[in-house]
Amino acid sequence: MRAFSFGGFDSPPAFSDLPAPVPGDGELLVRVEASSVNPVDNAIAAGMLNGMFDHDFPVVLGRDFAGVVEQAGPGATLVPGAEVFGLVVHADPAVGKGTWAEFVTVAEARVAHRPAGVDLAAVGATPLAGITALYAVDALGLKAGDSVLIAGATGGVGSFAAQLASLADAEVIAPALPEDEEYLRGLGVTEVVERDGDVAAAARAIHPDGVDAVIDLISYTPDAFGVYAAALKPDGRASSPVGGVEAGPGRSPVMSQPDPAALDRLARLLEAGSLHVPIQRSYDFEEAGEALAALPATHTQGKLSISVA
Repeated sequence: MRAFSFGGFDSPPAFSDLPAPVPGDGELLVRVEASSVNPVDNAIAAGMLNGMFDHDFPVVLGRDFAGVVEQAGPGATLVPGAEVFGLVVHADPAVGKGTWAEFVTVAEARVAHRPAGVDLAAVGATPLAGITALYAVDALGLKAGDSVLIAGATGGVGSFAAQLASLADAEVIAPALPEDEEYLRGLGVTEVVERDGDVAAAARAIHPDGVDAVIDLISYTPDAFGVYAAALKPDGRASSPVGGVEAGPGRSPVMSQPDPAALDRLARLLEAGSLHVPIQRSYDFEEAGEALAALPATHTQGKLSISVA
């Protein structure tokens, strides 16, 4: 099978021909049709997980997938032709398996049926960022009238989180560049404040007592998170998938997982038209290297998708 992979830490990712995987007990062989780029793909390609996890070379990049069941392994019940979507984690337990390939094996218990009537590129770009956003919003217990500041609202996770918070009838505040305002208001953002200014002061100009919650998608350290924590009420809540928020009262670090229940929730929202997948640019499979390079170099509004099939 054709795959976008690398054979060692001194080898850049490139296309190669690899043996197609064989589904084991309870697994499915899925023919991948669509995927997307996520920051973890850049981290894996740059060797940033070396020393943290074992690597099973060749390492195939890609986390998300939308595809069709090609073969069911022993004990799996989905029949060939079933349309599914989901994600593979970055290390399971080693770094190696990925979805930028013609085929991937996944546990049947970790996938969900694709939403009906939704563009394939959108489905393939949803799993990792969508589940992360669901977890981040769920952790805050938002209710109607709550105010939530989302740092990083224009990115993949942020674009989902802004919509989910708006669906909870929360008031969404987003630090952003001037050119992002129209995009963010289209996602349900209520107030846009200057990204490069004093974000906490700008938020408190709108809510003098502080905001009810913060979703921080850009701060990798507690010190960096402090810039946004300064906008919170004394009893405010915060969540983050990137390390800035440490676990504690009102503080919820989150991490995306292959969660069928979460995938089903996302599928229902997509089918209903309540949730949209903004795709800034779509790439053909042969352009996977360009897509990988584009993510850290681009000010994104939504997702970068990859058509595999």
